[in-house]
Parts: sequence; structure tokens; C-alpha cells
Amino acid sequence: MSKNVVDTSLPQKHDTEDKIFNNCNVEIEEFTEFITKFKDIEGPFHRRFLSDEYKDLELDHVRIRKNGELVHIEHHQILTKEWMRRDFQYLVLLHRATGMLVHPFLFNTGKIPKFTIEFASLTSFYNPTFVNTQEIEGSVRLNNINYKIDNNQQINAFDVLDLIWMPKYRWDRDIESVVVELVDIYNNIIVDEGLLQSLRKSLVLWAGKYVLDENNIEIVIGGLKMSSHEVIDLKSDIVSARIDGMMCRAEEAGRQEGMEAGMEAGMEAGMEAGRQEGIAEEKLETARKMLDMDFPIEKIVEITGLSESDILNEK
Repeated sequence: MSKNVVDTSLPQKHDTEDKIFNNCNVEIEEFTEFITKFKDIEGPFHRRFLSDEYKDLELDHVRIRKNGELVHIEHHQILTKEWMRRDFQYLVLLHRATGMLVHPFLFNTGKIPKFTIEFASLTSFYNPTFVNTQEIEGSVRLNNINYKIDNNQQINAFDVLDLIWMPKYRWDRDIESVVVELVDIYNNIIVDEGLLQSLRKSLVLWAGKYVLDENNIEIVIGGLKMSSHEVIDLKSDIVSARIDGMMCRAEEAGRQEGMEAGMEAGMEAGMEAGRQEGIAEEKLETARKMLDMDFPIEKIVEITGLSESDILNEK
């Protein structure tokens, strides 16, 4: 084993989807097979490395197969060629540190990329297997699970993983209504308690990110049978998820405003200006909400990136 492998105990900061990915990574043994379809996964492998390129690198997900080969999965919400170049560097580092054959996968929960192959060098290609959640028909997967429930068929770990990632599948309706329906399904499935808790934690985060209607919020809290004590314990995760959702909506609104402005003032410049304006306003709105919830100023500065004076002006 290479000396480059080091301890994995350092804390990591995650947004909503990264946190859900990490929960699946740690808590659900079948997660690797769910993505890769490999049925010979033996167990977890080291994910943290030191190298000349990276002083402290923790890969998203590494597993070893029974034949000694490795599976490397990186999760992305925004996938660019620059990120692919970096993922290729991760792949090279993992192979160099272990000497093992590595199978690379990209688990993409954002928009489907327009490219599938990236030049890595003059002599080789980086050609990972893409798993794009938006290529999966959410209604089909949901109907399959409802059929199982209605016919008293066993719900397994792969069904639970489908339910966990269903808000990122392709839908012809709004995600808020999907999350509310998933909460109802949560109350009607019989499955291992560990899997049920993983689903519950994921639904709390999805609700924090996507559920805006106050009536639906009450449905989610009631459906997940969350006590006031549990809501308090999960307050930080819920607030982070709500901030993530607000930022995503602000960026989308900014892009739309920019596209409209771009018709007169140049599309690219207009889109960027609108995006920046939307993000700035959403940061201020986030700061106001956090002030109302009695968050300390220094925590608001850390999360929003605003200056202390800007935040104090919102009081």
C-alpha cells in the first residue's frame, strides 16, 4: 500500500447534494452497485491522499472489487471540461498510489453534459462512465415502486436509493410536489431501519432545498414524524439546504433576467450581470432570514460571503 494514503478524519464541508451523496456513501452498502452495476464490490478503499499536486485530497467514493480492481466515483452537480481534467488527475493519482486498475465513474446530478470524452494528454483519453440522473424518467421509477407497495412486494436497497435520488431525475412536474409524494411513500414502505433512516435524512434535506409552500412544509414535518427536538437538532442542515435552494433559484433567475437583458445589451454580458444581481439579492435575503433566526453575525458572514457592515445594514 502506498505511503500516500493518509487518515480520513478531517472535516469536510458539503452542500445539499454532496451531503446526501456522502450519506449514501457511508450508510448504504449497495450504493456502488446502484451506480456502477458491478456486483462484485468487496468493500471501501482509502479515499484520502497526499501528493505533489494535492496537499490533502479526499476522493468522493472509492471501492475495491473482489478481483482487486478499484472503482472511483466522483459526484458533480456542474460538469465542465475543467472538472473532467481534475477528475482525470484524481484517477492518475489513485492508480499511481496503488498500482491497481481503476474504473472511473461520474455521478452527475446536474444538467446533462454535451461532451463525453476529454483529451487527457497527447497519448490518452479520459473516458469515464457517465451516470446522469436527468436521463432517468422519475415517473417510471416512481410507478415501479408504487406497484411494489400496492402488491406487497419487498422494497430493497436499490428502491430506497431510487427514492433518495428521485428529486434529481427527469420530471414533467415541479420538484416540490415530488418531494411531498416521496414523504407519503416513506410512510408506506417496510424496509430495513437503517435504510429507512437514510431515506428520512435525505428527504429532510430535499425538503429544505425545494419545499417553499408553508402547507407542504407542515406535510413534510408531519409525514416524517419529526419532533420539535429533532427539528432543532437538524436546524443547521435544514438552514444550509434552504440557503442552497435559494442560491440555486437566484442563479436561475439571474440567468433568465440576463437572457432578457442580453437581447439588447449583448447576451453574454447580460446573462452574467443578471446572474450576479440575482445572487447578490439572494445573499441579502438569506442574511435577513438568518438574522431573524438569531444566527451570530460571524456565521452569517461565513455562509453568505457578505461583509459584517452589509449584514448589519439589514437589521
